[in-house]
Amino acid sequence: MAITHAIVHYIEKPAGQEARLSPRQSELPLSPHLEALISKLNATYNNRSGKIYGGFESDEQAFPFAGWLRSHLEEQLDFVALSQKLLERFKAQLEEREEELSGYLMLARMRVLETEQLLVLMLSTTPTVVIDEQLELSDSRHLDVGKVQLGAKINLDEWRKGADGQYVSFLRGRGGKGGGEAFCASLGCTEESDSRVQTQTLLKVFDNYCSEEDLGPGEASQIKQAAYDYCQEQVESGDRVRLKDLSRLIDTTDPDKFFNYAGEQEAGLQAEIPADKRGLQKFVRYAGSMKGLSVSFSDMLLGEQVLYDPATDTLTIRGTPPTLRKQLNRGSD
Repeated sequence: MAITHAIVHYIEKPAGQEARLSPRQSELPLSPHLEALISKLNATYNNRSGKIYGGFESDEQAFPFAGWLRSHLEEQLDFVALSQKLLERFKAQLEEREEELSGYLMLARMRVLETEQLLVLMLSTTPTVVIDEQLELSDSRHLDVGKVQLGAKINLDEWRKGADGQYVSFLRGRGGKGGGEAFCASLGCTEESDSRVQTQTLLKVFDNYCSEEDLGPGEASQIKQAAYDYCQEQVESGDRVRLKDLSRLIDTTDPDKFFNYAGEQEAGLQAEIPADKRGLQKFVRYAGSMKGLSVSFSDMLLGEQVLYDPATDTLTIRGTPPTLRKQLNRGSD
């Protein structure tokens, strides 16, 4: 990863009140510390589930960020001005909504694996206590690099090419929807594809394929593990899952077999999908819960150590984890 520009601003929007801004007037100095921070934040963003994929709204009068970004790439608008314009627009969008929101708005332009990207994140802080140089305790705030409230990543190379949609990924956040709506409206994001839905569709098509191929339990588990490993690698690098590549992994003797099968299903599955990290677990694990009970186990154990009888809806587990066994034995004393 190579960082070319980075800046951070602070915004505080109390509930039902005007937002207050603390804009930075210059870019952050490039340093190993900054690269390490943005690398961690980028990994956090890539690993977040529930990302939406799309592009920019076509109406640049109503949604001007795309025009500002184009001016920046054409060297007509510097990075500081671009970020401050976005900050002001975010402020205006927040003030149209009641929810409170505070944190640091960070923008970073970077090159990852030969692809130029713009990362836009809303970062939160947590209160903490520090010891200063005089060995006194004082209150401070800690930047939570493991938590991204709101975020977006723009593939600048794809956008420059005039790609149709899905060159922007974004997170709406898990709290009040007002902040997420304001963030997306500030950037002018359009929703084209939901990573959760696409991942669920891929899993369904994949399971149907394995069933129709009449694969043995061991062979099916190996294929699922290979598919999971590939998809996880794509998610961690911030890239899409390509069905052509996945098809080659599944059947080396007929590399287009799964790809053609998926295309015949008419399930709405795209040739390149934004995979959801959490949803991918279903490739290799079975999990479920109900009142007072939670069960999770590896796909490789089904039919061996874990047996399921659909006629009686009974799950039989041969052997138990040592810690669970101790608890059970203690309860029987």
